[in-house]
Amino acid sequence: MINANFTAELHCRHGQIGVADTSFSDHFITSADEDGWLCAQSWRPKGREQAFKAVRFAFSFIEQASDRVHYHITCIDNWEYKEAKLERNSNGWLGLYGTHVVGRLIDALNPANLFGRQDFWKIQQLSEWDGDLTSIEAVEFYLRDHLGHEVARSKTQLSDLGSGYYLNAGKPGGEILKFTLKNVDLK
Repeated sequence: MINANFTAELHCRHGQIGVADTSFSDHFITSADEDGWLCAQSWRPKGREQAFKAVRFAFSFIEQASDRVHYHITCIDNWEYKEAKLERNSNGWLGLYGTHVVGRLIDALNPANLFGRQDFWKIQQLSEWDGDLTSIEAVEFYLRDHLGHEVARSKTQLSDLGSGYYLNAGKPGGEILKFTLKNVDLK
């Protein structure tokens, strides 16, 4: 895998990875609770077809550790998600943290963030790669959280996530996803 900083789209067999992005006018009670949770492009709960926003990610290289490469991952697209960190909540659901105005203020004032704490992510490459950037899009990998849990796609009915398929790491069940990178730019 790439042992450098880069930006890319993240894809799986369900399409590009992005975030649930509910219009405040459509669902003013739950829109803030649902925004920013990671899902695949095929995420389409009934009546919510427009609630997906594709994003690109910045992968900041940390180290090569055995068969895994460690990165910090942040979003680089859309004002409301730009520079938001990919993290998991205590139940394993993946989201972008430090979003919108309120999220950025809370993130800036959080004492833990003053010391630069951010969870890292592991990429476990599933096939050989020749090192040529033009062939990276064919390389499949597992994405794991800092604890080693593989990222999966699971259906949820949780009130804070709404109903649909979201990405998680550590929650039992769900489809373990194989990811690929698209539109890679070295930084």
